Amino acid sequence: IMKISCAILAGGQSRRFKRDKTVATLNGVTFTEILTKKLLSIFDDVMIISKDPKKFNFNYKNITFLKDFTDNQSPLVGIITALQNAKYESVFIVSADAPFLKTELVKYLSTFIKDYDIVLTKIDEKINTLCGFYNKKILSDLINSYENGEYKIIDAFKNFNIKFIDDKKEIEKHDKHLLSFININTLEDYENAKEIAKKFGI
Repeated sequence: IMKISCAILAGGQSRRFKRDKTVATLNGVTFTEILTKKLLSIFDDVMIISKDPKKFNFNYKNITFLKDFTDNQSPLVGIITALQNAKYESVFIVSADAPFLKTELVKYLSTFIKDYDIVLTKIDEKINTLCGFYNKKILSDLINSYENGEYKIIDAFKNFNIKFIDDKKEIEKHDKHLLSFININTLEDYENAKEIAKKFGI
């Protein structure tokens, strides 16, 4: 168990999904609970952050249900809330619609956190902002960005020391099929996710 905090961001509006995807299920278990159980195997401080914590009907030791610090809709709000409440200095951030996350990849990413403010993957030039590590020391800068109306996480990156892991072959050593980066945004994605769950025994 790593002395690192973790936050599952479950506050999205799910417009394209037509309903709240954070409580949608695979094999009878919600995306959020699937992630929670995985992450509890490597972290002892797991936060689930949403607009309505009461919507979840599960509970485990070492998890905390938190409400976003504001009702404004932005992943930045979830990250700020996570850093404000984390038990440890470093926090792994992941979105609730990524139930295929591989803990092996998370552990690999964690090996870089001592030297950087943020650790993220970048695959085919796409930066995965909601699957990486953020340090508490950037909290005040993120709050300033939010208060200045800069709601995109990437807009604040110029201020930080960031490690982008962009060697795809290296990433695939820890997640062979890049399942960690499958986000379920639409009903079509959901149907595909069910097939992926069958194929990989999830």
